[in-house]
Amino acid sequence: MELKQVAYFLKVAEMGNFLAAAEELYISQSSLSKQIIALEKELDCVLFDRSRRKIALTPAGEAFLDYARPLFQTYQTMLSGMAQYKITPALNIVAIPVIAQYGIPAYLARFKQTFPRVQYTLEEREASAVLAALDNHQCDLAFLRDNYLDKTRYTCLEIARDQFLVVLSRQHRLATRSVLSLTELANENFIMFDKGTIVHELAMDACRNAGFEPCIFYASLRVESVLSLVASNVGIALMMEKVYAYHQHPQIVAIPLAETIESRLVLAWLQDTELSRPARAFVEFVENNRNPA
Repeated sequence: MELKQVAYFLKVAEMGNFLAAAEELYISQSSLSKQIIALEKELDCVLFDRSRRKIALTPAGEAFLDYARPLFQTYQTMLSGMAQYKITPALNIVAIPVIAQYGIPAYLARFKQTFPRVQYTLEEREASAVLAALDNHQCDLAFLRDNYLDKTRYTCLEIARDQFLVVLSRQHRLATRSVLSLTELANENFIMFDKGTIVHELAMDACRNAGFEPCIFYASLRVESVLSLVASNVGIALMMEKVYAYHQHPQIVAIPLAETIESRLVLAWLQDTELSRPARAFVEFVENNRNPA
């Protein structure tokens, strides 16, 4: 039995779907299925009931889950604890897909110059996957938004503050306004970022707090797609100010909101985990060089 098979089993059990689990693990569905089948063959039992659309654990799968969780947690904790003793110091960081907009590459470049022996990796994931990586000790540190973050579980170092703007086509009837209230947007088509992103949840909550359910015309993970559709005047979008400034589009205007809806980008780590020496060095470096604004 390989530990990666245990990790794959846990992800399938969590997602209830082989395709979704494969996407989270960044492997093909066929490769994932083969690993689970090999695990079942070694255990000589069936772990998943595949007869329904949403797969479910069999009784054997439920029993194995009770062993798999602490086993994999111990393994991840061991790797985290032993990281500080590596001959070549290593640091694993994950981030939501906004590293350029908030100047994170500059931190990484200067850190590399200051600590040339530290080998580090940076991986972009969506917010839910970032937290999963932290919780499973797959990374040391994470860059993400702190909205909805459990501050009793994670320690956060503020990197930057941002707030929502309304972005509209220059042809939109409201494009000449100097400020807009959310209530004035109740009848508009919204171009949203996909579910699972913090920006999507913030936008939905903001609209609901203003007394309406937004009409979502389109949703995408890509800023370029959102801006392109807004430019065509088929809808409007709520977008973070720094993200808009980085991707300025000639056919789009950004108008401040009357309501203040803020978000902080933070560097976060688990409170109950002792940071490795490279991770501590990175946190101290960012703290000494940051300029929250």
